Amino acid sequence: MQNNILTNHVFKSNEVKAIEAIYAQAHHGSCFDLMQRAGRAVFDEILKTKREDINVWIFVGKGNNGGDGYIVASLLDESNIQYRVFALGEPKEGTEAYLAYEYYLSIGGKIENSLPNYDENPPDIIVDALLGTGLNSAPKSPCDEWILFINRMRTYTISIDVPSGVDADTGNVPGDCVKASVTVCMLALKIGLLTSDALDYVGRLVFANLQFNVANFWGNKSPLYNETMLPIRQKQYIDIIEDLPVRSKNSHKGDSGKVLAICGSLGTGGAACLCAMGALRCGAGLVKVATFKDNITAINAYSPELMTIDYANADMLRQGLNFADVIAIGPGLGVDNNAILLVDSLSNIDKHVIYDADALNLIAKGYVKPNKKCILTPHPLECARLLNVSLDYIAADRVRACSELQHKYGGIALLKGAGTIVCDGKFITIINEGSAAMATGGMGDVLTGMIASLIAQGLNPRDAVVSAACIHGRAGFLAGQEHGMIGTIASDLFVYIHKLVNNHV
Repeated sequence: MQNNILTNHVFKSNEVKAIEAIYAQAHHGSCFDLMQRAGRAVFDEILKTKREDINVWIFVGKGNNGGDGYIVASLLDESNIQYRVFALGEPKEGTEAYLAYEYYLSIGGKIENSLPNYDENPPDIIVDALLGTGLNSAPKSPCDEWILFINRMRTYTISIDVPSGVDADTGNVPGDCVKASVTVCMLALKIGLLTSDALDYVGRLVFANLQFNVANFWGNKSPLYNETMLPIRQKQYIDIIEDLPVRSKNSHKGDSGKVLAICGSLGTGGAACLCAMGALRCGAGLVKVATFKDNITAINAYSPELMTIDYANADMLRQGLNFADVIAIGPGLGVDNNAILLVDSLSNIDKHVIYDADALNLIAKGYVKPNKKCILTPHPLECARLLNVSLDYIAADRVRACSELQHKYGGIALLKGAGTIVCDGKFITIINEGSAAMATGGMGDVLTGMIASLIAQGLNPRDAVVSAACIHGRAGFLAGQEHGMIGTIASDLFVYIHKLVNNHV
């Protein structure tokens, strides 16, 4: 019933409700058997803890999430496992939750309607069945008090479907929220479990398909959905391995992609190094850096494999543009008149251009326009500038923001952050990789070079962007494991990028 590897198909909560309605039409108007399977999935997760004489506390709400909780309680009762149920109200009559509630009472189940005392013997496991997917604002009293109680217990906590307090459509956490150890997502994978603030609350994510494959509904624009959102999917490193470049035995450096990185002004030569090395370690055969002349000696010393030119030399720059299969521009570039001329020189070029950092800031200010084959890679603040909205608007719905960015500028948009989002106008992809260890300068510069590298090696642009983001996120995770969550730096990723692009990790 549960999969260690998540499904790649991702849904909004109203899509899931529509699917449940379709399921109910084919099953005598009820989804109660899905609720029973959901409860069983959580019960199985409890048993996986392999603790003897466990004591489980279940906190249930009035909706279907609470109904799942009553099923869990019934299974614990039948298995003679010690438990207590704390209920925040009674389910509405006629609902599936009420059926689960009635059955639980019929087997002699007991319900407590107030929180226990803190000085009572704590449970081994807490099951959070309070709110589910319907939330889009901060939990109200007394539910917020129950959430705070659960968190203060500091106990292994299993949340049903989504942690109570998470917006299932955005990953927003507008108020108090259960901090789960494990979240067992039911039936269909929800957007809000994969991006934004929710990543601090979801814990380990388990998917239970409830013996019903919703893949046939993915991307289906049935009138039931009333949706214009593009199909959404999640990708991990394991999903992109087959897309990685493969070299024939008689390959030479010219066959493996040529990248020009236009990066680095006075004092920011390091950004140029990181971008260019990202391209080189991701497999590009030849990488040339167009940079401020005073950076050239340092870049050559840093990596003799990199070629360098003075970006102020028009002839050299022209040769560099002709040389390249793909161009990356922006890291450390600055926003002066020279930077404007450099970015503007690419506006009509018939090559893929990855715009990052200062190149994005110049586009946002209206000084230049991206070319038709653009790939924009902003962090949230840069995205806010490009869309001329507040940072709060971006944070409120990252998927919406990335989709709007692509619609405004064309090409491919990649919105960096926890749960990176990619949109190419046909699909939205959430990158289910990464680590808080990556919260340091230069990480985005490396990613820019990686995207350019994979396109130069022949991947189609969408696959290149998604694959680069997956490799980058996994490399950051591995680097954080070795070097620590704090103090990992961008160049620590290179050894892992090298291994991951060769599928050696």
